[in-house]
This record gives sequence, C-alpha cells and structure tokens, in this order.
Amino acid sequence: MTTLPVAEARSHFSRIVEQASSTHERFEITRNGARAAVLLGADDYDAMIETVAVLSDAKLVKDIGKGLRELAGGETFTIDEVRADMRTTKHGA
Repeated sequence: MTTLPVAEARSHFSRIVEQASSTHERFEITRNGARAAVLLGADDYDAMIETVAVLSDAKLVKDIGKGLRELAGGETFTIDEVRADMRTTKHGA
C-alpha cells in the first residue's frame, strides 16, 4: 500500500486511479499525517464487499468449511458423476 498526503493524491489523482484499477495497488491518503481515506480499484472493492458478505453468513461459512473438509478427505466426484446426478435430479424433480 502506498501512502500519500492528500495534496499529492489530488495532484496525481488520475494516475493513482489508473494504477489502483490496473495494478490493484491501494493508496492510503493522509491529512496532516493521519490516515484519512483509502483509494482502491472498483474490482478490489467489490471483492472485499463480497468477502464481508460471505463471512457475515454463518451458515455459508460452515458449509464452506464442510466442503473443504470433504475435499481434504477425498470426498470428490468426477464430472461424469456430477452430470449423471444432475440428469437424474432434473428428470426426477
């Protein structure tokens, strides 16, 4: 993360927005030496919001943990098994 005083950020705003967007660099903006804001690319912001949403859902976190344990334990299916199950479920429903 790059730290910039607000005056410098203002004078190079277009450049830092482009960098944040294209390289995923984050910029900490300071005012009078104290943190005031953080500039990050829109994709990085969206990913952060999605992560917060996932982590805020206790059931989803539990289900993800269960899936990871199953994967580690070798409880997996081939693509052909998944397709067959989907066909059966689709026609059986």
